[in-house]
Amino acid sequence: MGKTVYLPDSSLSRKSYVSSLTQYRDLYKKSIDTPDEFWADIAKQFYWETPASPSKFFSYNFDISKGPIHIKWMEGATTNICYNLLDRNVKNGLGDKIAFYW
Repeated sequence: MGKTVYLPDSSLSRKSYVSSLTQYRDLYKKSIDTPDEFWADIAKQFYWETPASPSKFFSYNFDISKGPIHIKWMEGATTNICYNLLDRNVKNGLGDKIAFYW
């Protein structure tokens, strides 16, 4: 039995952050191959009071023989979540758009 594939309407695809399966696969590959670069690119889309240092952007250790297990993201970076969620969008002309349905 064949698989059914449902494709999104092209007008929705054009407006979406990831507009194609090819783009999704490229982003996924980058997130696996170079996670620090992938997340640094995502972080550039937001406001930072104190940006993350490139040398401290992403570090991890999952090997107990190399020391304590840890994951550190954007060590030392600070932001204003209210600005990123609301103020920035109003400033960009999206103030009349619904941000969240309850």
